[in-house]
Amino acid sequence: MSNLTRQREAAGLTQEQLAIKSGVPLRMIQAYECSGAGHRDINKAQALRVWKLANALGCKLGDILEFRTV
Repeated sequence: MSNLTRQREAAGLTQEQLAIKSGVPLRMIQAYECSGAGHRDINKAQALRVWKLANALGCKLGDILEFRTV
């Protein structure tokens, strides 16, 4: 489960509700949350788009980005 999914569910929002609240297209949210084919890496997303998602969720940018250790 992605950090975006965790934050969205904690906020009690559906993907569609988050899309409306943030102004980020539903298909982009679905792609960020997806782990299979069609997955989009939220770490490579436009900064404004990530900011809109975090703002709509009431969290920090770092709360929805995916940090990986090497």
